[in-house]
Amino acid sequence: MKDLKLGILDRADDDIIDRLVPFSSDDKKTKKRILAMSEKKLAELQRGSETTENEISVRGVEQYRRPMWYKPLSIAAALVFIAGGVGMFTLLNGTKVNQFNDHDQNNVAATTEAVTTEVQTTEATTDAEALPTEEEMKATFDRLLPVLYESESYNFLSMDRTDLSGETVTLNSAYFNEDIVYEKIGDDRFTSYNDLIEYYNQYFIDPTRDFYCKVLEGDDISVLANDENIPDVIELGGELYIHRNLKSWIPDHSDIEPISEKAYFVSSDSFQWERVTPAQDDYGYGVGENDLTVLDVVFQKDDDGAWKILTSIEFTGQFSEEELNSGLPLTGSLIHPSETNDIDTNEAYINAKEYAKSEYDYTGKFVWDYTDELYEDTEIITDDYVNNNNWMTCTCSDLLHDGSCLILFLDENGTVFAQKITH
Repeated sequence: MKDLKLGILDRADDDIIDRLVPFSSDDKKTKKRILAMSEKKLAELQRGSETTENEISVRGVEQYRRPMWYKPLSIAAALVFIAGGVGMFTLLNGTKVNQFNDHDQNNVAATTEAVTTEVQTTEATTDAEALPTEEEMKATFDRLLPVLYESESYNFLSMDRTDLSGETVTLNSAYFNEDIVYEKIGDDRFTSYNDLIEYYNQYFIDPTRDFYCKVLEGDDISVLANDENIPDVIELGGELYIHRNLKSWIPDHSDIEPISEKAYFVSSDSFQWERVTPAQDDYGYGVGENDLTVLDVVFQKDDDGAWKILTSIEFTGQFSEEELNSGLPLTGSLIHPSETNDIDTNEAYINAKEYAKSEYDYTGKFVWDYTDELYEDTEIITDDYVNNNNWMTCTCSDLLHDGSCLILFLDENGTVFAQKITH
């Protein structure tokens, strides 16, 4: 059986960070839990499936898929990295795994609640009515939170949340030399990919970035027999099927009493809402006494003035008092100006693939993201590029031959103009 070239992915979120940072080797407790989570995720994926993030790289320009959040993990390098959304990820610096020294959960709650007293705005206005009220933003979040958790089951097509019909189809994969089983979705709302997109278009600004499906002509699944990338969901004969072994990776924490909730970066047509809750030991790996789960969701008005979900990210970890009192969202800003700008993703995909192959003999998968800044220690490899901060990053899902991780930067024309190598 051929090896699956998989980045070990754990959503620590979903989705949503732009930078790759070394995982602190002295935080053994957290590292042990992270590695255990990555091993669990790898076991789920090794039955012939690819992660939805890897589908991004496989599809290239066919469809840019933005997951809710995820954390690619390399056991060998013990790295933590969050990526994937269109402009939705920012750096989680090393303090994300710091302990609360001499502080109990009550102090954490008190500290975090203190941060909720002021709503941040991103645009100056003399018309207070132009900005959504805190009550309106809270009501929007509460209304769409159940949709967000439900949609995650279709983002990652989790068997434990999706209604199934009991019907199956089997792909005899010549590439992986094994049978890959798909289960037919039994949810009457979704008999086709178009049904899925049409339904979630009520709640998401662009559901095509959050839901991807391999649509097959006719009812012959054998056309995938030689594919090296197995899609998580397929439309076959006008019906939807999901890969049998996929499980949800975002627990539903909607019923947990929040420690704090607050709006950030409020403008007349968008805002970021952050909800902080005590961390739950959903997977039996253990959580620290002061661990918190942070969910950030960006909402934006559509052309008709209705609030919808633009992107989101969820992260569980420990935060310093400095972070809790910073007045900034704990996951960083999910709103990037480059999000609305056009980039030649087709040319970017081709050029990144060719560069990685020619310079590093890398032929694996990639994770894509938008960015408006260069990371620290980034090397400029050509001066012939569009320097307007409207760029994409292309991160190799697997390590290079020397064990390092490669991130490429591409401009709006798809030109590879910079790289960052992390050992």
